Amino acid sequence: MEYVFSTNDLTTAVKSSNKKKKIVILTGPQGSGNHLWSKVFSLHKDVFGWKSLLENYWEAHRLTEPFAAYWRDPSTLKEFDWSQSDYYFTSISVPLGIESKGTKWSPNIMQFAMNCELCGLETQICVIGRDQNILDYQQQRIREENTCRHFLDQLPNLENPIFLSYELLYLYKEEYLKTLELPIPVAWYDERLEEILKYDANLKYISPVEEQILDDGNKTSIPFPTNPVNKELWEKPARGDYLDCCGDKPCHC
Repeated sequence: MEYVFSTNDLTTAVKSSNKKKKIVILTGPQGSGNHLWSKVFSLHKDVFGWKSLLENYWEAHRLTEPFAAYWRDPSTLKEFDWSQSDYYFTSISVPLGIESKGTKWSPNIMQFAMNCELCGLETQICVIGRDQNILDYQQQRIREENTCRHFLDQLPNLENPIFLSYELLYLYKEEYLKTLELPIPVAWYDERLEEILKYDANLKYISPVEEQILDDGNKTSIPFPTNPVNKELWEKPARGDYLDCCGDKPCHC
């Protein structure tokens, strides 16, 4: 009698052939540094990542990120050729797209991770973060609304995430990368890292403060029982769509 292979047989076979393979899934709110971190983690020669992004400053995730189509339907990951490497990296923001253009949708991070595990991969989720005020400015400018709520809805369900900081990466560079304990190799020594971190996109959102009343406290050691800073100083200035960094085009930094 001829034996007919079942779905369980296929899953077992895939698991067996991919026992030692590992994948890092990077995610976070829109505008929190997805492209930046994708470049950093794709530097290592042994990592199957977003290699084409290393040749360009910016690319559309939906067009060139290697796993973009699989994010739409994670169940198809069983059809992916996992023989290409022992180490994989993918990234995605939550949500993607813009509501008014009819392109907004929220990828399911845990669904993707669980399908990777069904393929026998060791899976690590990494959550990226950036200053909350900068995220609000950028999302309102490009997405026409603050979209952080969509990611925060999924955050409690993410399994043992490692949190990564945009600001710490720029401040400490390779020394910060050396401290990361990830299942994939990180090329903190790569010469291209200097070029990747050459321009800090946070800079355009920051204006220097000439002086403020708390400066006197530092100079005289006199305590302040309450916050003496006028609350109006904390109000956000008007947003602009066109910034110096991107010339006459809307900024995507």
